[in-house]
Amino acid sequence: MTNEADMESDMAPAENSALFRAHATARLTGDTVETERLAAAIGDEQCMHHLLFTLTLFSQFVFEELGYEPDPADLAALTKRLHDKHYPPENQFEALRAEAMARAVTGESGLLNEIPHTEQAAYMWAVIDELADKTMTEAELAERFQLAEEARAEMLSEAFESTALSPRRPKAAQADEAAESSGVGETGGPVQYAPEQHAPAQEGADA
Repeated sequence: MTNEADMESDMAPAENSALFRAHATARLTGDTVETERLAAAIGDEQCMHHLLFTLTLFSQFVFEELGYEPDPADLAALTKRLHDKHYPPENQFEALRAEAMARAVTGESGLLNEIPHTEQAAYMWAVIDELADKTMTEAELAERFQLAEEARAEMLSEAFESTALSPRRPKAAQADEAAESSGVGETGGPVQYAPEQHAPAQEGADA
């Protein structure tokens, strides 16, 4: 018999997907009221998944509009447009951080560390709002969301399979490797390496 907890865990991905897609649709179509309502429905336990979904969606627009290696002039133009659009200081919007997000997904990933993760989604959406075609059809949106979810799943899979997250080797194996690398043999003493024996050169021998 299916456990109730298992059913809830199976439903969560589908529910998250529907929520994230609905929120993105509201953002892309300019429905601010629905955007705020759906944003409030995204709980703390969903934030990381939602951030990854937004990151992969954001990457699509950046690659399509700016390319995989953006021209510095195009980036500068985007940054200026964002600065002018969000200029009032009460917005506390830093256009250079939005540019850093675009550069982060096109080869300078270290820039992600320069922007607090709590601010990253806002800057990504500012760029998406600037680059996106607001006349996209429902089918076009669905295709983008599907690609974003597939990319997110791939990122998570790679993260869990990375060296940093892989199971640690048993201590005995680690000790054996350490002993081998330090030149300590099974008896506990240092391994003696005999130098190669070369016959003395004979005077007058051919070179």
